[in-house]
Amino acid sequence: MFLLSGEHPTLPAAEAAAAIKAEHRAFKVVEQLDQVLVAETRANPEALASRLAMCRGICLHLCTSGATEDEILEAVGSSDIVDLIPHGKSFAVHVKRVKRSAPDINTLGLSERLASIVAEEIEFEVDLAHPDVELLGVLTGDKCVFGITAARVDRNQFTKRRPTLRPAFHPSTLPPAFARCMVNLARTPRNGTLLDAFCGVGGILLEAGLIGAKLIGVDIEREMIDGARRNLEASGISDFQLMVGDARKLPALEVDAIATDPPYGRQATTGGVKLEELYREALPSMAGVLKRKGYICVTSPAELELDDIAIGAGLRTIEKHEQRVHRSLTRRIYVFRRK
Repeated sequence: MFLLSGEHPTLPAAEAAAAIKAEHRAFKVVEQLDQVLVAETRANPEALASRLAMCRGICLHLCTSGATEDEILEAVGSSDIVDLIPHGKSFAVHVKRVKRSAPDINTLGLSERLASIVAEEIEFEVDLAHPDVELLGVLTGDKCVFGITAARVDRNQFTKRRPTLRPAFHPSTLPPAFARCMVNLARTPRNGTLLDAFCGVGGILLEAGLIGAKLIGVDIEREMIDGARRNLEASGISDFQLMVGDARKLPALEVDAIATDPPYGRQATTGGVKLEELYREALPSMAGVLKRKGYICVTSPAELELDDIAIGAGLRTIEKHEQRVHRSLTRRIYVFRRK
């Protein structure tokens, strides 16, 4: 049970699914709700939480019910909750609301009633401040999803790594949470090699390095490569290779995944190359160094369609998302897979 951030309508759920794939685990979506994704998988919750950006936490799903008090109390009372809480542990029950879901329910009162039900079944201590086990209900739409918290995502880390605090800064650098999302959408294996062919000062590389990937960064400007090196070293990342080069003419490489944000915004330069031409030449070049069945996550302005270019490069479109950056720019996030 993934508690999604809600900062984008489609990216958080897509990132969660991609991260499971990157951890080499199968999954099946059981239910997709507003800011909640329920999936069957054997993936390790802590491992997923350590790499996700657009997720707040992961729970062991217990039950889903309607969003009335009677339905929730009945569903939780008839669940296997007693068998899943280790003996001798303290617990707390919290109920949260997504947006304005179930406005008639008093979440604090419902939490107390649910805690009473659990306490009647098992003689455990209720500890609201520092419980060993958190039972969490989420009111979303006309349903309540209930589970046991298994792992929390440290989203504060992304604020602490904001680009303006790094040794080398460039205004086109992606926000850390979005860069991490792209790394996950590319299904980057922990010990695999990730390429950013337009690496700039290394924002995407940094996020990939922090989950244990080996890094290759290419940029046409020496100043950017020098900045990327300073940023990676300042973050304690050492397993990287950086080179001045043209994404349209990559050297002989073989990589597991590619995540890249080519220059198309106000603060970026294409080096005098027309934007469509840049993508038309860079996508085949990147596909050529990607392992078979590997993934590319790449951004573009929304008005530039990449599907046909990708087909010509031997890539298959897996998914695409749109994100408004500012009044004059909407970016599209593509995920391609090499055939």
